[in-house]
Amino acid sequence: MKIVYSKNPSEFVNEVEKFSKSKLKRKAELLRIYEEALDNKNEALFEDLIFTAKYILGLLRIVNKGTINSEITNIEQIKKDFSDNMNKVVIKIKEVISGAEENLKLHFEQTYFELTQQGFLNINELLSDLEWTKLYMNEKKRIFR
Repeated sequence: MKIVYSKNPSEFVNEVEKFSKSKLKRKAELLRIYEEALDNKNEALFEDLIFTAKYILGLLRIVNKGTINSEITNIEQIKKDFSDNMNKVVIKIKEVISGAEENLKLHFEQTYFELTQQGFLNINELLSDLEWTKLYMNEKKRIFR
């Protein structure tokens, strides 16, 4: 059975916000990404994006533990996988918003894709919101089984 998510972007993001217990930090951008995915019939790309975001944050948690826990022996491979997937997630976001107006694309370039400390913090917050979205969607699937 295929789960149908709200085609109303505001309603969908509000459901994710409620599910996360108000932990979303980049709600406006999450809304715009979901809107663009729906407008361009890219729901599959959106689902791939949120899966990748959740995976990246899992890798980041392992890397952070690896600096403390000497039992994690393949930390260099995990760091490479993290870097590769960060590049993939940026490409996926760009693909989702490719049909958007130029000022939205510029906003994402300046806020999330610049290789600065602030850019890294911003993209991590957006990834966190995307991870919450994945967790929400997983929960919806579990309920409808």
